[in-house]
Order: sequence, then structure tokens, then C-alpha cells
Amino acid sequence: MSLLHRLVALIVAWTPLWASAAESVSTTHRVVGNAAITGPWILANICFAGMRAQNSRSSLWRMVAFVLGFPLTLVTYFVVREGSERAYGVDIPKKSS
Repeated sequence: MSLLHRLVALIVAWTPLWASAAESVSTTHRVVGNAAITGPWILANICFAGMRAQNSRSSLWRMVAFVLGFPLTLVTYFVVREGSERAYGVDIPKKSS
């Protein structure tokens, strides 16, 4: 058997492994892509809830957090009372002045 035949046989034998590796890589990229979107979305909602509970006066950052965390921040707007020092059952430390 010549070297070329052995090389072709080796490539053909490893093809299913390469295909499954390529499939798992694409799945990993999808999971990382979802985390890259979901992470800032959740953090924006936490920031908005904290600013609302502490009665923050920074309207610019509150609007930015509201937009980045929408639609969950809309729920937070109705659930968390302004200045209550409590958001989603968690006591938030008082803001130092």
C-alpha cells in the first residue's frame, strides 16, 4: 500500500470524529453567544432594581439599565417600590450619602 493510499484511508477513518468535533464546537459557540446576551440583560435588571429600591437620582443610568434589561425591567418597575430598600425579597444596604 502506498503512502497516498494510507493517508487517504487515515483521513476517511477520522472524518466522523472531525464531523462530531465540528458539531460540538458550533454548539459551544451558540451557548457562549446566548450567555453573552443573557448576562448583561440580567445585570441590567439587577442594577435597575437596586436603583429603584434605593431611590437613585441618576436618571440617565436608570434609563440605560431599563432599556438594556427590557422587558424584565418593566416587571421590576411594578414590583419594586421606589425607595423601599428591598428588591425581590432581598434587603439592599442603604446608600451612603
